[in-house]
Amino acid sequence: MKGIVWVVLAVLLVACACQAAAESIRVSLDFFSNPNHIPLYAALDNGYFEDEGIEVDIFVPANPSDPVKLAAAGAVEIALTPQINYLIARSEGLPLIAIGALIDKPLGGLLALRGHGIGTIQDLSGKRIGYALAPLEPILWETVFECVGLASSSIELISVGFNTMIALVAGNVEAIGAFRNYEVLQLEELGYEPIFFPQEDYCVPTTYELLLVAHPNFILEAASDAAAFLRAFVRGIEWTMAHPEDALALFFDRFPELDDELNRRSFEQTLPLYAVGAYHADDAVWEAMQAYLVENGLMASSFSLDELYTDALLPIEGEE
Repeated sequence: MKGIVWVVLAVLLVACACQAAAESIRVSLDFFSNPNHIPLYAALDNGYFEDEGIEVDIFVPANPSDPVKLAAAGAVEIALTPQINYLIARSEGLPLIAIGALIDKPLGGLLALRGHGIGTIQDLSGKRIGYALAPLEPILWETVFECVGLASSSIELISVGFNTMIALVAGNVEAIGAFRNYEVLQLEELGYEPIFFPQEDYCVPTTYELLLVAHPNFILEAASDAAAFLRAFVRGIEWTMAHPEDALALFFDRFPELDDELNRRSFEQTLPLYAVGAYHADDAVWEAMQAYLVENGLMASSFSLDELYTDALLPIEGEE
């Protein structure tokens, strides 16, 4: 078990068991609702949170950088965010702790079009690479190219905002940062032949794509509520993986405007990537990513692992 004073947490869980549940646990998504979030909605629509005696409200942020700020400020109790975003936020002094994971494998990489003569990552030498998020993305893509022996000066990094797909299809850039479970499929749906280079294949450490993070005060002061949330959340993951067609139907019932082939295929791609048991406690993953971010100037220094995450709240296998 990792955490700030998590030796005490088990005692708090017992001591708080008789407490009335919080009025509501507010959960911020990492961005707009999409198939990544189906286990969370499955837990909500199947009544798993209600079974635990808690009410959950889901909040959609205006910007993907907002969730960590909202959790640190206490505006929400739990936020979904990529591990990299979380570690950078911690380095900037935001009070947060990771308590679980939704997707425990990386989704990002570089996306190009085969029709533009791209077959290998080396074919992007001398080409324009579009990105949305600085300073993170330029560092990721420089790592990718340096991994295959190409100098970072051999590519031109261009900020295109969040219009990455438009920039690629219009030919303004030859590759963009993208997710394997969405933009790759989106290009196929538009009739293009994409080629995708997963970042973890090119010297970028593997990562927990979507973590659940909270202010330490929340899990110390409302430990039983946090544990109850995670029990229901894990049930949502398990049910989604066991009943994918039913889970997708629930999601489309809630969001009929998303009922299309792209989102169906996105869910199929995401299904094997959900974090079984919401597990997020592989020390090697945390250490390697911290070392990478420190080396590249995105974190000032590393944290001890017990400052970064706790698995004390996760249900023991067979308990949920």
